[in-house]
Amino acid sequence: MKHLQFMNLVFGIVAITACGGEPDPGNSNSEVGYFEGVPEPVDGTCTSVRLTTYEANGGGWCEWTATHDFLPQFVRDGMHTAIAEPWNGGSFQGESGEACGECWEVSTVNGTGIVMVNNLCPIEGNPLCSGGHFHFDLSQEAGAALGGGGLDEASTKRVPCPVTGNIHVQVNDANEWGYLRFAVLNHRIPVRKADVALSPDGPWITAERSGGAMHVRNGPTPGQSDGIYFRLTSAMDETVISTMNVPYLAASGSAYDLGVQFEQTYADSQCVYQPPGDVFDDAWGGIEGVRWRPNPWGDGSSVTETRTDCYRNSAACLAVTLDTWGGAHFYYRQAFGVNIFTTVSFQVKAATDMQLTAAPSNEGERCTEKQVTLPANQWTPVTFNLAEVCSGFEQINGITISGSGTPTDMRIDDIRFE
Repeated sequence: MKHLQFMNLVFGIVAITACGGEPDPGNSNSEVGYFEGVPEPVDGTCTSVRLTTYEANGGGWCEWTATHDFLPQFVRDGMHTAIAEPWNGGSFQGESGEACGECWEVSTVNGTGIVMVNNLCPIEGNPLCSGGHFHFDLSQEAGAALGGGGLDEASTKRVPCPVTGNIHVQVNDANEWGYLRFAVLNHRIPVRKADVALSPDGPWITAERSGGAMHVRNGPTPGQSDGIYFRLTSAMDETVISTMNVPYLAASGSAYDLGVQFEQTYADSQCVYQPPGDVFDDAWGGIEGVRWRPNPWGDGSSVTETRTDCYRNSAACLAVTLDTWGGAHFYYRQAFGVNIFTTVSFQVKAATDMQLTAAPSNEGERCTEKQVTLPANQWTPVTFNLAEVCSGFEQINGITISGSGTPTDMRIDDIRFE
């Protein structure tokens, strides 16, 4: 069973619970829940996905080796992923294991690339993979190439695997009494069903799903024919019959060309990731486990949610206390391009007359600051033109506020990038 590894949060203040342990109740990022019931089907044309990374190797739950020379170069280079267990039936919601070999295009704030599913992130011991949100646990190579995977959000869509050549079968186990365990790989579209026979004309014996692989218990036996033929059906109901057979009692781990490939494809769709623009609007913006966060500093500084005295009687806002010379960051886990949004704005009301210093920021480093005079108990709008105040910054990931030397209580609401 594999496990997750997580990068440190910005500012280095929060340690994420690794897979195999329980969420830390004192950790503001441990809100992830456990899988219950049937997971929501994902939209194969474009959906949100949460990303982590782990130390992958050439194999995994799908029981095929990612280093076969007939696989696409990107797979051999490590561009593969484990999929969260609730979605191991793939984007077409097939049986457990149908996700194996499916390809997804992943778009982060830093790049876009294709990964192939070759492993499973199990529910047991892995809160992030338990079903709270669609989740990929990327290989470290894939995380580095995409610039994501340290507990980030991305967008993803299923794509036909950009394979060359034909579908192959890797033999994992076989015996002379008709048992055969195998994995299907290098297919363009996910495999829904596999049958085996003595000849391309049948009769066919249907293989059973067995974890990420398949097996037949009473299949063809040595001496009945030259080898075993396969009939494969895709998740889109295309059927192909191998023109080349697989020899009996093949060595474990050996792979064989079936001489056929699925011809179907998917309609293309746009799927580009954009960070959540709503920092706080009745709730923290973002997906489970990857939301916008507060980071106050100063012994007496704090940021809490409240349902009283909010802007225009909204359902919730932020109650902020700033200690003497204290302040707060409101930040997202992963920095994003300054040019993604045009403005950032918020509403603020202080309990007493005061001067507030505010600015967009990147890991605490502030863009051009604005001094805002706040009359007591009066809502005041604050807006920044990002192109103007963040000239010289390529990326930002938050907003920073600070007081002027006097402890202050305030309300902040409707923090939005637009």
